[in-house]
Amino acid sequence: WMLCPDFSTFCSFSSLFAISVVGPHQPVVALVDDDVILPCHVEPAEDVTAEILEWTRSDMNPRFVHVWRSGQDLVNTRNPSYRGRASLFINELKRGNISLKLSKVKLSDEGTYECSIPLMEKKSFVKLVVASHAARSLLISLSGSGENRGGVVLQCESAGWYPEPELLWLDGEGNLLSAGPAETLRGPDDLYTVSSRKNNALTESQVVGPHQPVVALVDDDVILPCHVEPAEDVTAEILEWTRSDLNPRFVHVWRSGQDLVNTRNPSYRGRASLFINELKRGNISLKLSKVKLSDEGTYECSIPLMEKKSFVKLVVGIDKNRGGVVLQCESAGWYPEPELLWLDGEGNLLSAGPTETLRGPDDLYTVSSRVTVEKRHSNNITCRVQQKKISQNRETHIHVPGSNYIIAFMIETLFEHMKSRFLKNLRRTIPHTDTNLHPNNGTRGDKSRDILYTHMCHVCLQQRTSDVCVSMSM
Repeated sequence: WMLCPDFSTFCSFSSLFAISVVGPHQPVVALVDDDVILPCHVEPAEDVTAEILEWTRSDMNPRFVHVWRSGQDLVNTRNPSYRGRASLFINELKRGNISLKLSKVKLSDEGTYECSIPLMEKKSFVKLVVASHAARSLLISLSGSGENRGGVVLQCESAGWYPEPELLWLDGEGNLLSAGPAETLRGPDDLYTVSSRKNNALTESQVVGPHQPVVALVDDDVILPCHVEPAEDVTAEILEWTRSDLNPRFVHVWRSGQDLVNTRNPSYRGRASLFINELKRGNISLKLSKVKLSDEGTYECSIPLMEKKSFVKLVVGIDKNRGGVVLQCESAGWYPEPELLWLDGEGNLLSAGPTETLRGPDDLYTVSSRVTVEKRHSNNITCRVQQKKISQNRETHIHVPGSNYIIAFMIETLFEHMKSRFLKNLRRTIPHTDTNLHPNNGTRGDKSRDILYTHMCHVCLQQRTSDVCVSMSM
């Protein structure tokens, strides 16, 4: 070592050989057309303004990205692709910061850069990864149900990516969904296109209608309930209300976000409508205005692409009387003798006339009762027939509008071809001395004979001029 009088030369050389050139430990990622900084600095920090500083890429010719010498940029030495785009932070050189700024990044800028101080033989490397901006295209298409009954195939495709991206499917809560393998294509511009298909099964969704007939009066408005379970937005679906006994069969059709008025049966034009704001909640109920007698029938509520449907039975009556609504409930085929109750929509007992009880030649009981429903009562009425002794009961419900006509309920049990089987099974459990089943017989409490059969329910709407009966399974 050469020692100067004030030891400055010795100290200067000593500090130069003690420093390091430091770059980032991780690759730097930049987007096309953005600006990026490739970090590089001297440790410990010291002024490098007077040093020769070079940024190079070994895979290029010429290899120079940026050169600083004698206090200025050597523009003519750099690779043409970087001219006007590479620069240092001049004011930061005195602090040892020799980071490089690249403007308007290109895909070709991706690579490994060397940041060096040649006279010190100190250098570091910076890897730059260049990506495209969020894809130039992102498309999710519906392939249709095809052979996947009850479901649709979704395809997602996105182009213009770099480097190679990952494609994921998520549900509404952000959870990953299983899907087929992603297909990746790299184009002549080195950008990637990815695509994936997802079988979106809709088999869990159901179209649900009411369990009981809907009753309406002539000239009133009525709602035929129908909804999707679990609730989901059906605004974009094809929705159809039809009646198979009509030609054309369409009552109402919703497609491509609008009503198809011209397709519907002329008798329903201007009278059938959906609740548009409720479609997003899965409510596809139909409103019929100014009900006609000819509106009575069975309606099909369906989503054709999902192959899901439900049926709604509409019973139409005529307002004739001025009093309350009279309901009659009758139930046959009971043993032992049952109890008949009327309940309102809140489960409260309704005051009704005395129950009539008949015991037939087959020793089975038939009970019937009538109740007048006043306006103060709930419109959802229940007729319940029960046997407290063996905790058996049957009940049926009906929704009655605030109207004036007579409705009769009949819970009818035991088909003719079932009677012989019932009696045969019953007698097998009863001693021969008790086959007549007299009311005062002491063995009446034998639980082995406490047998209940109920099979069918008929709802009859009684008008002044005619009876209209509707059958439905219990």
